[in-house]
Amino acid sequence: MNHEDSLFFTCGLIVNAGTLVIPAQYNSLPDEQMSRVAFCFDGNWVYNDVDNDVIGAVCFRHSDNSLWMLGRNGNLRHVKSGSADFTLDNIRGKFENHRIDTGRLGELLCIREIENELYISGQSSQVYRYLNGTWANISPPGTKVGSPTLESLDGLVHADIYAVGEKGIILHYDGSRWSTLDSPTNRPLSCVRCKSENEVYACGNDGLLLVGNRHGWQVIDTERTMNFWDMALYNGHLYLSHVHGLVRYDGQDFVDIDTGIVPAPGAHKLDARDGLLCSFGVDDILTFDGNRWERLICPHNT
Repeated sequence: MNHEDSLFFTCGLIVNAGTLVIPAQYNSLPDEQMSRVAFCFDGNWVYNDVDNDVIGAVCFRHSDNSLWMLGRNGNLRHVKSGSADFTLDNIRGKFENHRIDTGRLGELLCIREIENELYISGQSSQVYRYLNGTWANISPPGTKVGSPTLESLDGLVHADIYAVGEKGIILHYDGSRWSTLDSPTNRPLSCVRCKSENEVYACGNDGLLLVGNRHGWQVIDTERTMNFWDMALYNGHLYLSHVHGLVRYDGQDFVDIDTGIVPAPGAHKLDARDGLLCSFGVDDILTFDGNRWERLICPHNT
């Protein structure tokens, strides 16, 4: 491996079973405010460089085949293929830049597509919604510098959105106003995922996993002590990532995943779509088709 050229991965997503998008940074330049975004089209790797920010979150909106890449400092890059398939030929040269001016409120951390619209959350309880071509600030009232960080948000419809983060905070948005929900923890929450209207999961530090909804939450005993970073729903099961790998929860039992890959890869961000589950670790990209795990090697890291 040429270490000067090698990459570590900050996040990733599945566009479809043959197309992955994986933002990264150079191992030799870990503090640079830039990203090299890797696109893998059926094994063909190409790259798009973001020179002014670190891409820490990505999402794909299928209604117009648009990819949205969120920079931590408010710089967004997006590209869409519209009614055409999302292929290299159909997006080449079409990348556009947006900017959200966050002032002194801090970094933006999560972007989600909810009912064909886009939402962003971040530090100081920032929340933005993409409306009519602009990013509208829909942060909770009283948001100011130092308000709790919202690490993650998710929802199935506009009128039922959850956001979680610092000190166990759990917020709910009913489409017009935010409310703070009673939380059973003061530990940091890193991710929230909605399986159904009544079954919402939140995970965080020290093996913490919550299940519930706006009416109440319960702590599920995972018998684990590692910090959970991310979650994905795949084949009806909940997968959780941590620095040493993955855990699967089927609603009753927890299983530590043995991928069969040596050395055992770590995990960070997860995504599931089109029959595929992907784990985007800092150093490892794994794919799972329901039967077999495989390691995907980025050419930069060979």
